[in-house]
Amino acid sequence: MNNANLHKVFPGMDYTPLNSQYPDCMHVPPSQNNVTRDMAVLSQMTNAVRLYGTDCNQTEMVLHAIDRLELKDMKVWLGVWLGNNDTTNERQLAQMWKILDKNDASKFKGVIIGNEVLFRKDLTELELLTVIADVKTNLTSKKIDLPVATSDLGDNWTKQMATKVDIVMSNVHPFFAGVEVGKAAGWTWDFWTNHDVVLTKTTDPDIKQIVAEVGWPSAGGNNCGAVNCTTETEGSVSGVEEMNMFMDSWICQSLANGTEYFW
Repeated sequence: MNNANLHKVFPGMDYTPLNSQYPDCMHVPPSQNNVTRDMAVLSQMTNAVRLYGTDCNQTEMVLHAIDRLELKDMKVWLGVWLGNNDTTNERQLAQMWKILDKNDASKFKGVIIGNEVLFRKDLTELELLTVIADVKTNLTSKKIDLPVATSDLGDNWTKQMATKVDIVMSNVHPFFAGVEVGKAAGWTWDFWTNHDVVLTKTTDPDIKQIVAEVGWPSAGGNNCGAVNCTTETEGSVSGVEEMNMFMDSWICQSLANGTEYFW
């Protein structure tokens, strides 16, 4: 805590605690100490943390850390992982309801049902929207007032799908499109506004738009999008220097124009 080099400039941060994915966590479980340390750092950069699933007590650990660290402004986006396995989906949703029953809704900013389900082709759009509709209905019956969203690749959203959620959450990664880092911030903005924001701009402006994932890898080679790179310097090049370049051209502009996103 109180690290002078950290600044609260991110609207939100995506976070998955170490060892919190099932079934691996049955053998090596996540550590509350690790989660609390992570939250101490994250709290100096953002007031909102997005989780991806409910397995392995990860949500409970994050909430416990927030409580013990007395992070009065920190909120959690409750994530529910959906896949192509009914047992997994039922387990994730059941745990979500337990969490919401045991905690005041004021601790959360919203509920995100699924991440890149359509991209992986784990569920059809109709199957995904059916789950979302059921969650919204049950939240209403329980008198829990939280927005419901799903997150998928920016080019997987449709107008029909956008009208069935409270928030359109789009994962937009310039690195995987092979965009040079100097052009990445502008490309991200153009892609998001032309693929996603446009879906609700005229039909239902009350539906919120958030970039659910955006960032740049600190290592891992380079990427040329739909084609194979022929050299190590083509396209999107990973690295700490490149990450800082993308941050420098994305963060301040996003703060200025009110773009909400998760880093």
